[in-house]
Amino acid sequence: MNKEKNIVWFGMKVSPEEKKRIKKLAELQGINQKEAVLQAVEEKIASYEVPTKSGTLLDKLKPFAGVVNNTEGDRATNKTYLKDYGKKNSDR
Repeated sequence: MNKEKNIVWFGMKVSPEEKKRIKKLAELQGINQKEAVLQAVEEKIASYEVPTKSGTLLDKLKPFAGVVNNTEGDRATNKTYLKDYGKKNSDR
C-alpha cells in the first residue's frame, strides 16, 4: 500500500457480519483488514476499466486510404447539385 503524507480520515460503520467477512478475507490473504478492504476496492475499480488498444484510428484506417474514387469532385462546390438545395418539393 502507498504510504502518503496526505492522509484523510474515512470512518464507516459495518455490521458484525460484515466485520467478520472483512476479517476472514484479511486472514485468507495474509494481510490486515484495511489492506483487504482497499484491495477489494481496487479490484472492483479495475473491473470497470476498459483496456486500451494500441494504435490510433488513423493507423487502423490507413489500409482504406484511396479506396474510394470520387470522380464528381466536391459536391459542396457543384452548383448544379446545390441549385434547389433548401427548397421544399412544392417550391420546385
